[in-house]
Amino acid sequence: MYNLKKIISNSSETGTDCRLKHRFAAIVFGNIIMSLSISMMRLSLFGNDPFSCMNLGYSILTGLTFGKCVIIYNCIIILFVFLLDKSFINIGTLINMFLLGPASDIFYDILLILLGSNSSLTIRIILLLLGILISCYGTSAYICSNFGMGPYDAAGWIVEKKSKGRIKFRYARIFWDFLSVSIGFSLGSIVGIGTIIMALFTGPLISFFNRNINMPLIYGKNDN
Repeated sequence: MYNLKKIISNSSETGTDCRLKHRFAAIVFGNIIMSLSISMMRLSLFGNDPFSCMNLGYSILTGLTFGKCVIIYNCIIILFVFLLDKSFINIGTLINMFLLGPASDIFYDILLILLGSNSSLTIRIILLLLGILISCYGTSAYICSNFGMGPYDAAGWIVEKKSKGRIKFRYARIFWDFLSVSIGFSLGSIVGIGTIIMALFTGPLISFFNRNINMPLIYGKNDN
């Protein structure tokens, strides 16, 4: 298993972090493709990931754009993260808070122009499947950058840390996702097969990408 604290500590002892550029690229790239995945799933009409489902519900309720709702929600949740464990807050937290939502609005407008609002079933299925994979990979990339993470994603890790590992991130994430879906559904957001798949498999898929792709890509192969 990779130990992020050990990796960063070892790099700091040399006076420089040789992985700094890789980590920063991961945090930015991860958020950008997350934004794209949200837009793809919105256009699939099969339902969005739980986080987006909830914020689309807030958008319906308030009349604000999806991006603005994401920013407002994150600003509220970050207060709880700060109180519970501020070690999860870093530059990457701010990038996630203020880039994800607005970038998703831009991607949505672009894809809507390119694909239209009445795509075929085949196109919608492709959008759904790609959206799920891209979403989980993007989330994993910015988590593994160790530059902090978005308030929503920090919640699952805080539960694991506070429970001393008795409640694993993947299970905490599943619970958190189902709660978000319930809120989104109650506010009129679309809940479909895509939402259910994301609620069930986001945690395990993120863990898979962490272990097998992003950690080796950013920090090199694990020697332990």
